[in-house]
Amino acid sequence: MGISIKKLEALVDDVVLPFEQFIMEDTRLARYLSNPDVAKVHNLAVAKLTIYIYSNLKHAYGLIQEGAQKHKLKEIPLENLREFYSLYFVLCREWNQQHFEAEDRFGKNLEIIEQFVYDSFAKENESKEEFFIYDSPEISQDIAKMHYKDDAKISAVNFCAEGSIDELDIQDILESCDELAEVVQDYNIAYDEAYFLGVKERLDSYATVLEKNLEFRDLGYSIAKLSLSLEEHLDSLPNHANKKKILVILNAIVEDLIGWTNAILKEKTAIDIHYLDASLFSSIIQFEMMLAPVVEEEDSLEFF
Repeated sequence: MGISIKKLEALVDDVVLPFEQFIMEDTRLARYLSNPDVAKVHNLAVAKLTIYIYSNLKHAYGLIQEGAQKHKLKEIPLENLREFYSLYFVLCREWNQQHFEAEDRFGKNLEIIEQFVYDSFAKENESKEEFFIYDSPEISQDIAKMHYKDDAKISAVNFCAEGSIDELDIQDILESCDELAEVVQDYNIAYDEAYFLGVKERLDSYATVLEKNLEFRDLGYSIAKLSLSLEEHLDSLPNHANKKKILVILNAIVEDLIGWTNAILKEKTAIDIHYLDASLFSSIIQFEMMLAPVVEEEDSLEFF
């Protein structure tokens, strides 16, 4: 994939999740993203495009082209797209400058994808400098909203104390986590299709209860993404060439979720309730790519 686990987590943490949250909370897209299924697809598309800039430029180009066609049908205002794409590229370049030299592959690929977006959306005779609004007050304001500061973190103690979650929801999350762990960590059964189907069903239940709370939405989307990957490969998993690795990763993901659930809702020791968001999302992206190599995937996701 051409990117280390550490850098992948940083990319998700600094680009994918802040950008996705900004888009989800933007009132101009409220109607478009009001359907939870559409919101999930958008969430996955942002992650896919960002990782494809690393791993498969042709695939990234395909996402932009498909998105351009759908945006025309849905009539999303071009001025919104201009701002959102400009913001996305600014975020990517900021991250790239912090992690790589100027002449790295990611930076060069960003320039190519930027050109793809311009070719797909710009009006006739509109220059690239006119299309992207990198130096505008709007972009500066958007960037300021997304830079995550330590004083903005929500501790487990404060989160539970402020009444953002009630006892019934806490019990639902604890029970769903226990049920998921019980299924995944059952060492006395065959790892056949029924096993992976059981894991998928428990992942669905856990994702559903997490998505009920806005602060846990990103974790819920990530778990739903993992469930979808299992569903898509259910037939091949029992005899998959990477079956041992798959089981190891599933157990590691569950251990992380158990630890997160305890730290947030039982022991209340976490200084940031979102500490797992980026690492879980990046783990699941790696998991999905292990099941189906990027060069072989057929995507129907759209960006924006």
